Amino acid sequence: MRYLIAAVALICAPLVCAGTGHAETLLHLSDTETVTAMPDELSAALRVEATSANPADAQQRVNTAMADALARARKVPGITISTGAYSVWHVAPTPQDHTQHWQATQTLNLTSRDGPTLLTLVGVLQHSGLAVDSLNWHLSREAERKAHHEALRAAISALRGKAVEAAGLLDLRFDSFKQVTLGQSAPPPLPRFTGAMVMATAAAVPPSAVASDVPISATVEADAVLLPK
Repeated sequence: MRYLIAAVALICAPLVCAGTGHAETLLHLSDTETVTAMPDELSAALRVEATSANPADAQQRVNTAMADALARARKVPGITISTGAYSVWHVAPTPQDHTQHWQATQTLNLTSRDGPTLLTLVGVLQHSGLAVDSLNWHLSREAERKAHHEALRAAISALRGKAVEAAGLLDLRFDSFKQVTLGQSAPPPLPRFTGAMVMATAAAVPPSAVASDVPISATVEADAVLLPK
């Protein structure tokens, strides 16, 4: 589905073509076309946490839990796995809690084009004690590039149509484009499922993540050369 977002600036500047004596008119045009693409990759960020009176013990608990999570994830085909930031910090006593302790945490990042399989794995890891930080669909590089090419093709076609139509209205003929500029709009951020404290549940029930179309836009600006008929 396409949506037209077109801005046309008609700036006519009569010029004389060298060696022909014919006056040419430059018509500045711009057009933005938007296409939609369905996200094809699902990413999940999960967090391992541990609390202890001893920093080394907190770290060891995180290391053990992360090693178990990595082993589970590596058994699932089609999953791209990476680990994120690793942090250990001291939590000082407060008026409400007079104890002091150490907290350690590390992030596990998972990406796959097989959404149901990844969601099942997330449910298993959540059941084992990991917290779900984020879960969101996005376009792969190939899908985004393909959508941009489609939007660019539509924008160029629309720009040519505008040039021909404007030339007819001015009783001229469209000859060519010059000073062409191509631009791309970044896709908007997708809605994200966030669950900073979503921990283990009674059963390994996978979370839900429904993808929706992403708009991808391309803009073309150019000076259209118009000549007498």
